[in-house]
Amino acid sequence: MRHAGWILSLIVLCLAVTVHGQDVSIEDIMEDIFNQLSEEDEIVQEDVQEQLINIAANPIDLNHTNADELRELMFLSDEQIDAILLYQYKHAFQDIYELQLIDCLKDYEIRNLLPFVEVKGDSLMFKGKDLYFREVFHYGKHEVTLRTDARNIEDYEGDPMYGKLRYRFNYQNRVQAGVTAMMAAGDGRLAIGDRWDYGGFIELRDIGPMKRIVAGNYQANFGYGLVLGSPFKRGKTAYVQSTATTDEGLKKYSSVGDSYNYFQGVGATARVSKWAEVSALYSLRQGKEASWNHVVGVNATGRWKRLKVGVTAVEEIRQPTPDPSLKGGELLSTHAVMGMNARWNQGKVDLWGEVATSQGNEWGGAGIAGIRYTPISDLNLVGIYRYYSPNFDNIYANALCSWTRIKDEHGGYIGIEYNQLKNWQLSAYGDVWKTGFEMMAQADFAAQKNYRMHTRFRMKRKDERDTYSLRWNMVYQVGDWKLKTQADGNMVHTHSGLSYGWSVLQDVEYRFREVPIVLQLRAQVFDAKEWDNRIYIYENDVLYAYAISFVYGLGGRFWLNARYKINDTFSLYLRVSETVYQNAWAIRHNKESTRTDVHVLLRVKV
Repeated sequence: MRHAGWILSLIVLCLAVTVHGQDVSIEDIMEDIFNQLSEEDEIVQEDVQEQLINIAANPIDLNHTNADELRELMFLSDEQIDAILLYQYKHAFQDIYELQLIDCLKDYEIRNLLPFVEVKGDSLMFKGKDLYFREVFHYGKHEVTLRTDARNIEDYEGDPMYGKLRYRFNYQNRVQAGVTAMMAAGDGRLAIGDRWDYGGFIELRDIGPMKRIVAGNYQANFGYGLVLGSPFKRGKTAYVQSTATTDEGLKKYSSVGDSYNYFQGVGATARVSKWAEVSALYSLRQGKEASWNHVVGVNATGRWKRLKVGVTAVEEIRQPTPDPSLKGGELLSTHAVMGMNARWNQGKVDLWGEVATSQGNEWGGAGIAGIRYTPISDLNLVGIYRYYSPNFDNIYANALCSWTRIKDEHGGYIGIEYNQLKNWQLSAYGDVWKTGFEMMAQADFAAQKNYRMHTRFRMKRKDERDTYSLRWNMVYQVGDWKLKTQADGNMVHTHSGLSYGWSVLQDVEYRFREVPIVLQLRAQVFDAKEWDNRIYIYENDVLYAYAISFVYGLGGRFWLNARYKINDTFSLYLRVSETVYQNAWAIRHNKESTRTDVHVLLRVKV
């Protein structure tokens, strides 16, 4: 036994040396996630970043976790989640670096996972404990962020200022609450009062038989997105084995705005037994023209061995404002959606699917089904078929598709992912639907320490337009310096002819050792004269700020980010960016020759 202990310790030490290499920040993980998204993918960056920051502050215990908790790390596939839980069941984790013993987890994926996981003893476990208000408010953490932006462009007739005030409370991720007030940039069409949006939420987890309770603004995602889909839409990307949306259930919504992909009201999930749970939700939101939308939904999910089955039903009641010309008062219109989803996995095969039907003015149906086959440990094959009838109508759906709405589309998707080569991951997919097709091939290289690179080629035919795009990206880190070089190019063919676009950028990041300051700089030049040639780029910003932008036109873009951690309580974030357009192009397109944005954010943690 003594020798076995020494052997295990040596193995764990070797794994730690192999995997650790270089610490990975949440910014790096966010950038990796966003770079995989296509232009059609929609994501609420603020919510994703806040979720990852909360998990990093309260890491997941690998020996006391479950699929729902691991699924909150959206970069993990269902296969990887199952493998982690299987290792937990068979062996139990002694150290986080034992993750390298799981075949479907590669070195770079483990590096992304390390900030969010830990291994601790039973004595430190809080799950299942009763909540006491004295304990919650004494040990809970408070955070206030105040952000203000200013811009010099003349596209706004009103005040070109933007502001956001956020308050967050968090106790061990079991009790979370928040309030957000946002002031939109001025527009001559808006009154002062119309410029403000407000939102708030409360989320409670693991309270007796209640798995989760949410109130205020929240999201709902069950099955594979045909009835209630996740706002985090990760469609056709290099994450081939994670192409389908995952079952996230109910969770808080941190952002504000007039988007339709969140609810206002109350929702709850209860554990009926070890194998079954039931969720219910109610929402009341004011829609357009002062109308009111009532939404009532229910979901029942059961698990038995390798089979998981769920049923979801949602009814929306639209209540327009009273029409004085009509007798009987208000008019009511109803819209109902119901669906059933299932997943079955057996060794190398994973089968899943969902069917749904909508009933409003007309009946419509939709269905999606997929298979993942792993003939060897480092090879994943994925096939997906979808059919959405022209009459299927559901604004809350968010599943694999080629358009912005889940409607009037059928097609087939095939993807492959190969990880057998050391430090390399190769992935490709092809998707064909009624009016177009798309294909992608990507190669990722991640050295054990300080270097990673990826190259991606994508071709798409859509709306009688052929688009060819190429991206090359390299990140290199030496000591306190991190350098990133990226080149993008595209060619678009339409009935009007050919058009081209390109962009080259260089990032430099430096972390001071003497003082807690991080500086990030970017210099970028681009030539994308036509709108079809616009290039989407991920950009680091102040905390909780949206980070996907695009360049269009002819010119250059420059920005500076600075982050200063004053102490454990106060942190200051600053971003200054400027886009300079070539004068001749700006005059021809009636644009300002320069655009300057300044973002300032103060974070207070108690």
